[in-house]
Amino acid sequence: MGQETIRAQHQSLLKELQEERAAALARISRRLERLLEQLQATRERIVHGRDDDDRARDIASYRELHKQAVKYRCYLEVQREALGLRQHQLLDEFYRLPPAEP
Repeated sequence: MGQETIRAQHQSLLKELQEERAAALARISRRLERLLEQLQATRERIVHGRDDDDRARDIASYRELHKQAVKYRCYLEVQREALGLRQHQLLDEFYRLPPAEP
């Protein structure tokens, strides 16, 4: 196998890895967006009152959703860094995490 073939295969592999990183970034950001939407909806249910049992379940659900959102926000930063994106300040604007408690 010649050097040019090896080099071409290496470049192809690097491109494939970068594409997979970008796809993973998209999956993570979509998941985070869904979590944030669920958090907002759950918070609305809590604020607009329901019976005590439903409210307690909603609060527990909110806390769990918040934990997941924090985890996915972290995943998003890590995946961005894997792509060479080192500035994360704008993430807080685009993916604003609500308070941990409803």
